[in-house]
Amino acid sequence: MVAPVLAAAVGGSIVVSQPAEAATTWAGLRQCESGGDYTTNTGNSYYGAYQFSAGTWRSLGYSGLPHQAAPAVQDEAALRLAQRSGFGQWPVCGRGMGADQLAGGSSSGGAAQASRSAQRSGLTVAPAAATSPNFTRNLTTALVRQNRADVSAWQTRMSQLGYPIAVDGHYGPRSAAAARALQTAKGLHVDGIVGPATWHATFG
Repeated sequence: MVAPVLAAAVGGSIVVSQPAEAATTWAGLRQCESGGDYTTNTGNSYYGAYQFSAGTWRSLGYSGLPHQAAPAVQDEAALRLAQRSGFGQWPVCGRGMGADQLAGGSSSGGAAQASRSAQRSGLTVAPAAATSPNFTRNLTTALVRQNRADVSAWQTRMSQLGYPIAVDGHYGPRSAAAARALQTAKGLHVDGIVGPATWHATFG
């Protein structure tokens, strides 16, 4: 369930704001709900780009809070919610959305936004990989002093999925934190180590 039309106290009375214009695209829905900000947390018990409640987020199998999840994970969750329950979950902003928006991957957009944000921050974001590289060994923070091609490949893919980490070939604490976020989102064992299951979940 997402946030209802906002209400504000003005001069001691409650004034309901005018409804936002209904969206017809996922990008429009994000803009209508949150201004397109995946990190939105205004204290109204609704979070992230799609203004999920914590209960709805957990009902979809995710942990933590929505605004803490990577953009690609929020996009995935929004599409799953719409496929499960329809666009009535966004009673104002979702009025213009239809069945043509329920195809797999149609809600994606957060990865592109994360790429732009990373580029503004000076991080390197490479284009999408054409093929999935083979898993060679577990990636752990013990490799932080090594510059490895497999670490770079994994970091590149994680950036494409919307996890804002630098692509530097060094598997350090930020890479481990991103791995834990992915493991949580995918229902894997959460240890911050990129073993075979986490590797294949990243590139799958």
